[in-house]
Amino acid sequence: MQATMFFIFVNNLTTLAVCMLVGYIGRKCGIFTDVNNAALSTTLVKVTLPCTVFISMMRPFSPTLLIESLATLLLSAVVYLSGYVLGALLARVMKASHSEKRVWQFSLVFANVGYMGFPITQAVFGYEGLIYTSMANVSFNVLAFSLGVYLFKSGDDRENVKANIKSIVLNPALVATYIGFVFFVTGLRLPGVIEDGVGLVGSMTTPLSMILVGSILAKNKLRLLVGDPRVLPVIFLRLLGIPVASFFVLRLFISNPVMLGVVVILAAMPAAALTVIFAEQYKGDTALASKLVALSSALCLLSIPVISLLLQ
Repeated sequence: MQATMFFIFVNNLTTLAVCMLVGYIGRKCGIFTDVNNAALSTTLVKVTLPCTVFISMMRPFSPTLLIESLATLLLSAVVYLSGYVLGALLARVMKASHSEKRVWQFSLVFANVGYMGFPITQAVFGYEGLIYTSMANVSFNVLAFSLGVYLFKSGDDRENVKANIKSIVLNPALVATYIGFVFFVTGLRLPGVIEDGVGLVGSMTTPLSMILVGSILAKNKLRLLVGDPRVLPVIFLRLLGIPVASFFVLRLFISNPVMLGVVVILAAMPAAALTVIFAEQYKGDTALASKLVALSSALCLLSIPVISLLLQ
């Protein structure tokens, strides 16, 4: 059984790696540019990912699934916040500068749930796993636009609280979660042909996400990525430390293997692309953020199969 789970991860990650390679080669050949990537990112966040989230909620209602979904939301928040503590401790041990500390903490709190978490959990666990991924994404978005903004902004430069709340509540993926949750609880369903169409749009999330990640990786020179040894402890914690610790703690409380697998795999995702976006927006260390996101995204193809060995 353990070997089977491992090979499922390896096979699916290989498939996703092919999509990443398409994006990587496309960027090197000039097919994908910053303009293309921005449009692709917007399409993913505002169109295909919400469709994926909504379709994942189209399941027969059960009280057990409802409780597990809400528990996933809370437990995911705990896992995210553990990265905040680890980042602070690591920054103190390594005597990090203020700019380094902000990027380290953000990257350890926020994993790449949107672009890589959804495709990988769908590939491994199918739509059964996506409902848990959607709930974890709720925690991600709430914390990203509250704690995440707090990490990068100075005390004299906080954004308006109402604007932050609005950006959280009206996030397209969260809106799809709200609507899908109503359908899940009430048993409502769209007409079959419309639901199939929404599902078809949502099915584009996986290949488009991986193509975008590959294009982002191609923008960074390999020599620059591996030339900073100070990022290695952060990447180790991001890809192995946090998910391994999460597994051994959460298995004491979670009996559903799919639910446990989703939470642990999401904890093993690379640093969120939002790390670079926030660093750019709030005048943080964008070079450091880019290194962490790019290098962790490449190395996760090796670390995730290792994490899969724990799940059985």
